[in-house]
Amino acid sequence: MSTVIVKAEAVKKLRNQYPWLYADEIAELRGAPDAGALVALHDPRGDFIARAFFNPVSHIRARVLTQDPTEKIDRAFFETRLARAAAQRAHVIGATNAVRLVHAEADRLPGLIVDQFAETLVVQFRNAGVEQFRKEIIQALKKTTGARGAYERSDTQARAEEGLREQVGELFGETPEEIEIFEDDVTYAVNPRAGQKTGFYLDQRDNRRLWRGLMKPDSRALDVFSYTGGFALHAAKAGAAALAVDKDSLALRQLEKNAARNGVSARVGARWGDAEKILAQLVAEGRAFSHIALDPPTLAKHKNDVPPAKQLFTRLCRDAFRLLDPAGVLLVSTCAYHIGVNDLIEVSRIAANEVGRRARVLTVTYQPADHPWILQIPETLYLKTLALRAD
Repeated sequence: MSTVIVKAEAVKKLRNQYPWLYADEIAELRGAPDAGALVALHDPRGDFIARAFFNPVSHIRARVLTQDPTEKIDRAFFETRLARAAAQRAHVIGATNAVRLVHAEADRLPGLIVDQFAETLVVQFRNAGVEQFRKEIIQALKKTTGARGAYERSDTQARAEEGLREQVGELFGETPEEIEIFEDDVTYAVNPRAGQKTGFYLDQRDNRRLWRGLMKPDSRALDVFSYTGGFALHAAKAGAAALAVDKDSLALRQLEKNAARNGVSARVGARWGDAEKILAQLVAEGRAFSHIALDPPTLAKHKNDVPPAKQLFTRLCRDAFRLLDPAGVLLVSTCAYHIGVNDLIEVSRIAANEVGRRARVLTVTYQPADHPWILQIPETLYLKTLALRAD
């Protein structure tokens, strides 16, 4: 096994549970490890720090697996980690058959994402390390989950950054074209083969429940960037009239099917197109809503993306406030790590000021329990949401 000598300034963070070692933090590389190989990390004195996946072409050179020098990385290792992740999720999610079983570094399995939809798994191998151990991981998933089938959706940008090609297809068993999941009394059809992410946005579960709890039967809800109608369907189930907005026509078609599946077709409408343009159209039409959810895709994948992303957020929030009833509720959400809660507060405040609305913060929320946020790994906190009530 090759050895990586870590620069002194990076040792402390690694010993304090941070899992990444960057290229410029390496003092010396002893050996020539291939992409995905296991390496031992040592401090400048030669003391062991951790064992990690290594990739000579990635900006993140090493990803920590264990700080135990005696721990063997094999199928049993992955079985133990998977079982631990499942135990940490037991009895904390509730009222759903769709959960994230593995959340990469947050579950000490860097680069591995596993979502479970009923009896089917959707898996992403995001780095060269888990790619090297895919056989052991698949065997461990079979043994620990009892799933009937698993489908791979390793079609993320992260793989390109690791020097890997996209990979999609069956891992084991058979994957249905459509999987029915439930969240409380709402049912959704999920297509793991063609849907966004792994087929559904599980991380907004708590926010959908929050949103619904603020509804009344006569509410009028606007779900912007709706995808297949996660927020809209919860609103309709609460008795509200809901309008969903998205530029993905296939997703809106699935929304219509989901509305019929839940018996709420009469209360759910849809508009296809660019969200910013449609918000402007709704303003021009004089429409008004009691509840609005803004949940755009990741707008800032890098720090340089933050300024234009905040400008777009401001424009979206401005029109949302124009459409909002007195005492109406606005949910503003971001899944971008580089956009923080203070950024959401800033853009919301600017937008409210521009249209003369006074906004009260009802709550701030983060990702749910099956998407763990680790204190020593700031990157694991990515989902932030403001719930506002505007006078």
